[in-house]
Amino acid sequence: MAMVINTNMGAMNAQRTLNTSALEQSTSMARLTSGLRINGAADDAAGLAVVTGMNTQSIGTQQSIRNANDAVGMIQTMDGAAEEVVNMLQRMRELSLQSMNGTYNNDNRDQMQSEFKQLQSEVVRVADTTKFNGMNVMNASSFSAGALSVGQISAGTIASVGNASAGNNFKAHVGWEGGHTNRIGVAMLDFGTLTSLTSADVRLMSGNPASVTFASAVGFASAAVSAIDSDLAAISTMRANWGAIQNRLDYTVSNLANVDENINASRSRIEDADFAKESANLARTQVLQQAGMSMLSQANQNSQSVLSLLR
Repeated sequence: MAMVINTNMGAMNAQRTLNTSALEQSTSMARLTSGLRINGAADDAAGLAVVTGMNTQSIGTQQSIRNANDAVGMIQTMDGAAEEVVNMLQRMRELSLQSMNGTYNNDNRDQMQSEFKQLQSEVVRVADTTKFNGMNVMNASSFSAGALSVGQISAGTIASVGNASAGNNFKAHVGWEGGHTNRIGVAMLDFGTLTSLTSADVRLMSGNPASVTFASAVGFASAAVSAIDSDLAAISTMRANWGAIQNRLDYTVSNLANVDENINASRSRIEDADFAKESANLARTQVLQQAGMSMLSQANQNSQSVLSLLR
């Protein structure tokens, strides 16, 4: 090999090797600092595209879980209020049966009517004021197409109104994508339409108690019992539907959580840094850096031997 001084091939080779090991060292340090294998598109372009899609799905899935849980909370609010309405209707029915008994006079029935009327007013108040996030959930003011009247309650009507592709009804969005297939519709009940709430038609007494015959009083109470039974049947049907939807939403949340877990596991395998591997690579590049610096210094010293030829 010729001895030259203008071109130090040993130094150039050492510099090239040092640049390579410095780049590897920088990459390892970035991965160990961030905990990510992919810190930029250049690290793994295809992997970054896949991870971006997975992150999109994961974020959407987590929001869908919150959506479903919020829907469960809304249904529980409606069901809790319906439970209190049922309790009041049961008391109204009890008063109706009590007033049929011949041991009570019309003044007693008039006193029963006073409580009966107060309960009717309270059911109306509950129906008008029960809200979830500012929206009425017991009348038709917030979800006009989805709030059924008592006379409309049937399995077929509930299924139709609860259709996820229906109009202005309540729908829980429980998917990370758009479209009606990612929604669950919920039929609601307009409690203002209960047949037992109209005091002029459903009552235990009317007018002057002294002028009401026993047969008329029994007739009032019998009509009230029939109206209350009709309302209780409608509410029971609707509450059964709400319970079924709540159970469905619980399974939906469980499935979404399982999907999100597996998506994140897959994303981790692509994006997250392997600390054992990167730590070992960092140690290797640090040794190479030290050795490379030593060899660069040695290569620079080699050209000094040419001076011995000039003495």
